[in-house]
Amino acid sequence: MFEPGQLVVISVNKLNYSKDGFVTGPTEKNGGMRFYETIDMVTYPSWNDFCGPSTIAYDGDIATICRLVGRPARINVDPIFFYYDIYEILIHGTIRQAFKQNLVPNIKKVGINQPL
Repeated sequence: MFEPGQLVVISVNKLNYSKDGFVTGPTEKNGGMRFYETIDMVTYPSWNDFCGPSTIAYDGDIATICRLVGRPARINVDPIFFYYDIYEILIHGTIRQAFKQNLVPNIKKVGINQPL
């Protein structure tokens, strides 16, 4: 589980589908993925789950966790399905939603006298 304010790395390389075959975000020809303002928590997985304005992000882009939105109603609450948890993220100056499957903890630590 991520915490608000935590930095995460976007992971989209071959991860636009879950292991169950559900789309976690539309991909672009150049390797990016679209992250939308909202993911429909009631209808996912269906044919029109990504709503509102979108932002394209790429593998390795950095985002900030804003909050845990929850897990779609049609997805089992069993902890083994954690990769369907939806987080609100700040990415490229916009607030969007993303599945945990596409977020990786940023483990790089910066020391007091080390450059960012």
